[in-house]
Amino acid sequence: MTTTASDLVVGHATEKGPKRPLNADAAAHHVHGGRLAAAIVDGTGSTAEVADLAGLAATTAVRVAARRTPVLGIVAASELCADAENELPTPDGAIVVAATRPGRRWLVAWAGDSVAYAATDGQVKRVTNPHTRGHLLRVKGAAEEEARRADHQLMHSLARVPVYGVWAMEAQSDMLVLASDGLHRLPATEMTGILAAHACDPEMCAQQLVKAGRQHSNDDITVMVLPHPETPPGWR
Repeated sequence: MTTTASDLVVGHATEKGPKRPLNADAAAHHVHGGRLAAAIVDGTGSTAEVADLAGLAATTAVRVAARRTPVLGIVAASELCADAENELPTPDGAIVVAATRPGRRWLVAWAGDSVAYAATDGQVKRVTNPHTRGHLLRVKGAAEEEARRADHQLMHSLARVPVYGVWAMEAQSDMLVLASDGLHRLPATEMTGILAAHACDPEMCAQQLVKAGRQHSNDDITVMVLPHPETPPGWR
């Protein structure tokens, strides 16, 4: 049994960081031609200008991704903030975009440290690598304490896409979770338990993930829970 993309219930929850003046995360989803696309943008900073960019970028990315691909969605969104005359343009942010394909497949693209997790057969796996100095230090074998201190230092972002390009991959999964980096310290075992407990209710699942993530982060947290249209009924 399958469900059309337009009939899917997409789970979404977001919460401002307790010390942030406003929430600069944004999320959007769009359906076109039977394809679902979703995006999360984590704005860099906490100003109204950053929040506006995040919302515009997420909306732009999903409309293009549903019609074409997540990579082209991010490229289109980057035009909202890229500046060839400025090495570090502002406003800016991290982005992750996903779109459905037949066979329970997802195309996923990202720039920065917004993240995608694939959930299948009761297992959760992170399918994106953060473009941060902390991740680079881990790859080079640095001590975890040193790497954690650098996790907030972005080495790639939406505004720098024309220079550094877009990372992309394909995953096969019953369900995809997109999140801003405020969720990244939530243990995989805890995430797995929440997904299993609320697999039939994506909205509740997203809310519980945000609640659990708050125990590990003071950042803004935004989560989207996306069942694939071909996901078995037990997951919805």
